[in-house]
Amino acid sequence: MDGWGWVSYLGMDPDGWGVALLQGAGVTLEISLGAFVVGIVLGLLGAAAKLSGVRVLERLAQGYTTLCRAVPELLLILLLYYAGTDAINLLMTAIGAGPVAVNGFAAAVIVLGIVQGAYAAEIIRGAILAIPYGQIEAARRRRSCSAV
Repeated sequence: MDGWGWVSYLGMDPDGWGVALLQGAGVTLEISLGAFVVGIVLGLLGAAAKLSGVRVLERLAQGYTTLCRAVPELLLILLLYYAGTDAINLLMTAIGAGPVAVNGFAAAVIVLGIVQGAYAAEIIRGAILAIPYGQIEAARRRRSCSAV
């Protein structure tokens, strides 16, 4: 054997894993895109909360970013998928509704989006704070940016 026999497993024929690998790559891209959208939205909200000047919002955003950046993503996915499903079902039975099954795809998108949102909040906050005050003053003077 020449050492390259494993390449045949990547083929698209019935003996190969090529089709399954391509399908897995597609699902990975879908999860990534969904988590990106969720992360950007949460990142913008988190950065706005941290820069708001409202102490309660600042503390909540600080706790969110610290907690989500400290806990591994896999652990959070498992917690949402298993413990989260149990908690949701307890709430649903308490209000008289039927049980709910959390989809693995949805759990991955939500958790990865939440974690990416924590990182994005810090990046966006840091980027805003890195703008020199003179640039902010100039934007206010020209009234070219209503956000400053």
